[in-house]
Amino acid sequence: MRVAVVTGASRGIGAAIAERFATEGLQVVGVSRSHHDSDLGIESARADVSNPEEVEQLMDHVVQRHGRLDVLVNNAAIEHEGTVVDTTPEEWDHVMAVNLRSVFLCAKYAIPHMRRSGGVIINVASVDGLWAEPALASYCAAKGGVIALTRAIAIDHGREGIRCMCICPSYVATDMLEQFYDAQHDPAAARADAAGLHPLGRISSPAEVAALAVWLSSDEASFATGHAYVLDGGLTAGRPPTAVGPAP
Repeated sequence: MRVAVVTGASRGIGAAIAERFATEGLQVVGVSRSHHDSDLGIESARADVSNPEEVEQLMDHVVQRHGRLDVLVNNAAIEHEGTVVDTTPEEWDHVMAVNLRSVFLCAKYAIPHMRRSGGVIINVASVDGLWAEPALASYCAAKGGVIALTRAIAIDHGREGIRCMCICPSYVATDMLEQFYDAQHDPAAARADAAGLHPLGRISSPAEVAALAVWLSSDEASFATGHAYVLDGGLTAGRPPTAVGPAP
């Protein structure tokens, strides 16, 4: 049985990926900073994925318990609204720690285990790593870093049988996006605006992101590595969006 570690697995995209992997027959370890229950046999693990000691212990524990590590999904993320002027150094560092440093640390401590039989690393980035939206400076910078780091991992470790790619969703129906809507003067209008930016006329669901993650982790995608897979309902095929909220 293949073993997968999914960070940020307590809700939203991470929970959807963990649950879909479990239904596909993988042994899943869902990582978050708090315990979360599942009816699908997903093992819950607590860890601060921006802390190197905790991440190293996590990866070692998974391999000691299950004998292998085949798939890593780096999904942990937070969002901070603000320009570079509005963002404090502490806020900047916090966003970078959760959104980018965690990807580095999880890959750093997972790859030595994956070298035994190969593995797949999927990083959840964002279309905001490919272009910028107003007042999301730290978030856009971190997601752009995830995309660049994905490429570096792919070229450095491809000959070891390790594939690495990222998914760049646009707006996804998650708690993060709901929090943004609720903070707006007219939440209903903000929701409608987000849907209207997409040629398909709607935003995506976490399950749709999970479906792409399943394919990327499978043998059917055995030649896929080093690239950002944009899942945006046609959003980036047209003009850049106005300020709506974090994507995903």
